[in-house]
Amino acid sequence: MSTRISAEGYTHLLNTEYWAFINLINHFFPEDFAARPVDEQRQAYHLMLASLAVPYPTNLSSHDQYLSTDRGLIPIRSYQMLAKQARAQLIYFHGGGFVLGGLESHDGICADLCAATGWPLTAVEYRLAPEHLFPAALEDAMAAYQALAEQTNLPLILIGDSAGACLAAHVAHQRRGQAKAPLAQVLIYPVLGSDLSLDSYERYALAPLLSTASLTSYWQSWLGSKQIPPQLAGIPLADADFSGLPTTLVFSAEFDPLVDEARVYCEKIQAAGGKATWYHEQGLTHGYLHARHQLAAAKASFVRIHTALKALVA
Repeated sequence: MSTRISAEGYTHLLNTEYWAFINLINHFFPEDFAARPVDEQRQAYHLMLASLAVPYPTNLSSHDQYLSTDRGLIPIRSYQMLAKQARAQLIYFHGGGFVLGGLESHDGICADLCAATGWPLTAVEYRLAPEHLFPAALEDAMAAYQALAEQTNLPLILIGDSAGACLAAHVAHQRRGQAKAPLAQVLIYPVLGSDLSLDSYERYALAPLLSTASLTSYWQSWLGSKQIPPQLAGIPLADADFSGLPTTLVFSAEFDPLVDEARVYCEKIQAAGGKATWYHEQGLTHGYLHARHQLAAAKASFVRIHTALKALVA
C-alpha cells in the first residue's frame, strides 16, 4: 500500500494557478459539506458551477424535453450544432456522486463537446440518491439509452464523467452483442467499482476536490447503507466478463482516489481481447473538466478527449 499524500503535500504537487481554482471551488463548500442536508449540498454545487459558466459556443442550440421510456419520462437536453454533418450521436451521463447534478450542472461541458465534435449530444438526467437508491440511476441510464437508440441510425457513443461514467459503462456492459450496441464508451475520471481497498484510495485519500471520505459518503448515500460491498452487481468492475465491450477510452486524473479503477478496468478489457486506451492525465484532480476554461492542463485534456472522440468515426 502506498504512502498517503498529506493535505499539505498537494501545495507542492499543484501549481499556483491550480490552487486558485481549488480555492474558488472550496469557497462554495463548507468543511462539513458532506454532512449538510442534501438540498444544501445541491444548492452549493449549483452555485459553484454557475460561477464557472461561460456563454454557449457560436451556432450551438439546445432544447429540453422528456424522453418516453419503459421507466417513465426522463428529462433530457439535446445539443445541436447548426449546419454540421452528424457522424455519431453522443449520449452523456453527468457526474455528482449519484447525489448531485443534473442537466444544468454539466450544461457547459456538453455544449463544448457538441461544438468541438460537431455532433449532436443528448444529456440524460437520472434519479438521484438519497431519494432514489441504487439501482435507480442504472435503470434510468438503460431506459434512456434504449429510447434514444430507437430514434437514430447514427453510431452511438456513450460518455460520462465520475458517477456518470459508471452509468455509461453499465450500459455498455448490458448492451454488448445486442442490436444498437454502442460504438464506444468514453469514461472521464470514472467510478467503476466499489472496492475501496484499491491502493489509490489510500494514496490520494486527501486529494483536493474529491477525498476518499467524500467518495465513501456518496456511496453510502446511493446504497442507503454504511456498508459498501466490494463487489456490487451492475457496477462495471464487478462483472466477471470483460469481452465484447465497445472501444473504450478512459481519461483519469493523476491525483484522484479513483485512478486505480481506471487502470484496472482497461487492463481487464485488454486481457479479454478488447480495445481500451487509458489516458492518465498528469497533474490534474477529479472534476477537472469544470476547469477547462480556467486551467491550461484541463483544457489540454479536454482537447485530447474531443480529438479522440472524433477519431472514433474518422
